[in-house]
Parts: sequence; C-alpha cells; structure tokens
Amino acid sequence: MNFPLHPALVHFPIAFLYGALILHAIQLWRPHWMCRIIGLWLLGMSAVISIVASIAGEREMIRAGQIGYSTEIIEIMNRHEFMGNIVVWGSITLFIIWITLFFRNMEDRRVDILAFSFLALLVCAVSFTAYLGGQLVWVHGVGTP
Repeated sequence: MNFPLHPALVHFPIAFLYGALILHAIQLWRPHWMCRIIGLWLLGMSAVISIVASIAGEREMIRAGQIGYSTEIIEIMNRHEFMGNIVVWGSITLFIIWITLFFRNMEDRRVDILAFSFLALLVCAVSFTAYLGGQLVWVHGVGTP
C-alpha cells in the first residue's frame, strides 16, 4: 500500500483534543448544558486514533529515511516524532487517570478543573506537533510526490 496513512489520520486526534477542550470548557462554565463526560470520551477517542496515527507515522518516517533528507529536516522529523509521542502517551495517561478519578469522585468538580488544565496542556502540545508536521510537508516537501 503506497497511500500515506499518517496524514489522513492525524487530523482526527487533533480535532478530538480541541473538541474535548472546548466542550469541557463549556461544561465547566454551564454544567447543566451538556453531559459532564463529553470531554472524557473525546479524549478517549483521540487517544485510540493517535496510537494508530503514531504507528502510521513511524512507517512514513522509515519511508522518508530512505530518501536521504538533509540534517535540518531530519532534526525537525525527530522533534515532530518526540512531540507526537508526548501527545500519544499524554492522551493515554490523562484518559486513564481522568476516568479513574471520575469514577472514584463523581461529584467532585475539582477533577473536572484538573482535567481541563491537562487538556489545555495536551492541546498546546498537539498544536506544536501539528506545526512541525506542517513545516515538514509545506516548507520542506516531506511526504509529497
């Protein structure tokens, strides 16, 4: 299969993380407007799809390594991979901790506020990762025919 799967998949975890942050912020602002765990489930979907996107990214990096890019591009690729790993493992960890704390303390609003702050950090990390990926594709032409 010669279709680059990584670019097709990465937009879903990004959108789910942004959606989780925005909808969780709305839920904190107006608690009775929507379900309290909408951000939690969006984060879970983001974590699952980000695992698949990360595996596809590894395959794309192997394919790109055969081309022989300059050291500057390889450095950006390594930084993009590192930040992507932070997003993947951060999403998985936050999801597990959030769901555990939620079921232990269902009525505690502090869990929601703590989750919101970590969601904000994850959104910052995924934004920087997406910026690096955009630099690789649009500036340096990595992965383009």
